[in-house]
Amino acid sequence: MLSEKQVIVLAKTKKIILFIVEGITDEISLGLILSRLVSTHKEDVKFKIINGDLTTKEGINPQNILSKITEQIKEFLGQDIYKKSDIIKVVHLVDTDGAYISEDCLIHDPEIETYIYTDESIIVSNIKKAKNRNIQKSQILDKLVATGTVYVDLQYEVYYFSSNIEHVLHNHSNATEEEKISYAKSFEKQYSDDLDGFITLINDEQIAVNGTYRETWIYIKQKNNSLQRNCNFHLLINEIIEQ
Repeated sequence: MLSEKQVIVLAKTKKIILFIVEGITDEISLGLILSRLVSTHKEDVKFKIINGDLTTKEGINPQNILSKITEQIKEFLGQDIYKKSDIIKVVHLVDTDGAYISEDCLIHDPEIETYIYTDESIIVSNIKKAKNRNIQKSQILDKLVATGTVYVDLQYEVYYFSSNIEHVLHNHSNATEEEKISYAKSFEKQYSDDLDGFITLINDEQIAVNGTYRETWIYIKQKNNSLQRNCNFHLLINEIIEQ
């Protein structure tokens, strides 16, 4: 049996892809699946959970978003056994949350307490707040898409789930926190031992946006696409399995 020191040394021989995600359900849903997909390439995946959405947090803007991402990477490195040189790529997973829709797609309902997403609109209690959130989020996403590196020289890519990860993986865009956990656990159980099934799902023409990385981002900015069930995560998955 390997000693704890030997396990650490073995782990450090692997380069890692660092995933920056909003919450624990992202890691539950994808962590084991991604680990098994990349394991044949002598790589590993690690997750940095932000516990929130960097693109909508107060005080974050296109001018400081890259420094905020660097802070997240430094936090990860400060808590783990890895060095910056162990990271081969930083992958940022985001929900689009309808950020690119026009203002007339914001529907006012003073009775609701949160955002309710449909394929054509967002129902909100405060139109002005929702509009400002969408402006901030879309401007920051534009900055991130145009970014190729973070923390000076680490390769960086950002991939989207629209309007959110539950919408893409479970066709439910308004899941409660309890439902999100349940969905994530069931997804891990279903696909961690069925990688071919996961690859088929994420490449399904009903959700996978055609085109290059840049083209898929152009697409999501058009009309109401950032509300509809779209995803460009298949681009990364296909890149991994083709290595």
